[in-house]
Amino acid sequence: MTLSTLFSLFLILAQEAPQGDNKTIYSYLILIIILIVMTYFISIRPQKQAEEARKKMIESLVKGDSVIMSGGIHGKIVEFRENNELVVVNIAKDTNVVFNSTAIEKKK
Repeated sequence: MTLSTLFSLFLILAQEAPQGDNKTIYSYLILIIILIVMTYFISIRPQKQAEEARKKMIESLVKGDSVIMSGGIHGKIVEFRENNELVVVNIAKDTNVVFNSTAIEKKK
């Protein structure tokens, strides 16, 4: 659920509540806040942690490391170019391919 969807849901529920019943409106608001917090801890936070770990792994790579690219290509790092934004990977004898460093999926 997106934030705009949750806000729309809150507005609909607030309109349906009886005029003098503020407890119902506040209970819906608390429910929506709980849903937002749960979404953060279940979905957003783990993705951010995984991306941070992947960036640290890419920054720690050195020449000679064996890697697996996002397309499933296995190879060995030959050199880095352009401030480590590009990486040259040897995928077969006398076959070097240039990739963005973000295409590295994991280190073997």
